Amino acid sequence: MKIIETLRELSEVWKLFGDMPDDTTLNVDLAALYLGISVKTLARYRQNGGGPEYIQYQAEDSKARNQRVNYLLGDLRIWRDSHKVKSTMHGAQVRGLAFNSLIDFTIEQPFWHIDNYDELHNRNKILSHALRTPEERFELYLKEERVHIVWVSIEEALSWDWIDLNERQVFNDSFVELLNNLIQLSNSAQETLELKCIFKK
Repeated sequence: MKIIETLRELSEVWKLFGDMPDDTTLNVDLAALYLGISVKTLARYRQNGGGPEYIQYQAEDSKARNQRVNYLLGDLRIWRDSHKVKSTMHGAQVRGLAFNSLIDFTIEQPFWHIDNYDELHNRNKILSHALRTPEERFELYLKEERVHIVWVSIEEALSWDWIDLNERQVFNDSFVELLNNLIQLSNSAQETLELKCIFKK
């Protein structure tokens, strides 16, 4: 996957961000890396609004709307600071992981996955969701050849083996909570319809 290859090549950039001035220009890949979100999510912010400010260059001989995009590091810092997590749910929403319908659980998400590891009990297990991975661990995964990104739905991921059961619990609780809410809504709707039928008689 192109973006993961790019991140591996740029893993050394992590320790450079702190020394860069605010007027440093970053391309889309580096901006997404700094913010800890995917390039697709960053593109969605540009399309729908709500993301950090960006600079768009358009070639003189081109009428295309989608041209080269860059970000100023200072703008990324301001945007990131305004999105610091205040709670677990807030953290999920900030990282685009709030689930409001069953459809959200069927959309493919990026997970760190360990393949063909030397230790049999850790083979073919999910490590964590890529957008929930702490920065220091993210750096280690980028450098580890046996660790890869796999794109699967939350629904499917919950049926896989996980190394960190606490990490799985986050998604399990969200899934179960939504299912319980849907059950209650369906039962309530059924009772309402039955009462209407009774009063019509």
